[in-house]
Amino acid sequence: MLTLAEKKDARRLLRFCEGSLLGTYLGCRLRCYGFDYPFVNFWFSESGGELTAVLGTLDHSAVLLAAPCADFEELAAFLNMRAFSSVMTTAETARRCGVSEYTEKHAFAFSGGEAVPKAQTPDDLKDVYALIVQEIPGSFSPEKQAYLAFLSDFTFRKNRDAARAAVITKGGALCACALTAAQTPTAAVLSGVASDPRFRGKGFGKQVVLSLANTLQNEGKRVYVIALNDNAASFYQKIGFQPRETIAIIERTTHV
Repeated sequence: MLTLAEKKDARRLLRFCEGSLLGTYLGCRLRCYGFDYPFVNFWFSESGGELTAVLGTLDHSAVLLAAPCADFEELAAFLNMRAFSSVMTTAETARRCGVSEYTEKHAFAFSGGEAVPKAQTPDDLKDVYALIVQEIPGSFSPEKQAYLAFLSDFTFRKNRDAARAAVITKGGALCACALTAAQTPTAAVLSGVASDPRFRGKGFGKQVVLSLANTLQNEGKRVYVIALNDNAASFYQKIGFQPRETIAIIERTTHV
């Protein structure tokens, strides 16, 4: 049975989440928000005293990490009862929950790459946000209120060492950027990787990703990324990322 987690459960949940991409998202949310905010909740299931699944929500989006021995019928029933706008999990978990429609994204883990000149830390995220909006359709809204919400959340997480940004600039112009979507003391997930079309073909995208990934790895963190498309997947593999699991994004327009 899925149980709503409380503060006393945090350590167990964090141990279960160690060592995986999805667990990094969940661990980041646990460390940043804990149980003090109404828009964040965590549930878990267990068998024989051992955790078998953890599900965390932020607003109406959910992340589900399930062990192979989880009760997938129960998980499917729980997802159907809750009004999540989207659920991120592995493709294997989605299939075992009986989900037939979802978007597949390939995940990668950084195994080490060449040394590159160090990227900069931006003083202002406005241009970074604008570049991501321009180059990654559907990532963020161009509206000012959406930017302010992003800035507030990013600053909140950055102050808890759970987010960072890296940029490459030339002559004062932003050439490329990369962020961490989730970050814990042991792992990080890259996101928001974008290059200005005016500076393409000069290696700035490669530089900003490798600089950030190398920095995180040198801190003892595992580094993950989810490729948005086949071109991105090819790019990451060429610079030192190795394929991991396939991620499923379930858009909750219908029940599973």
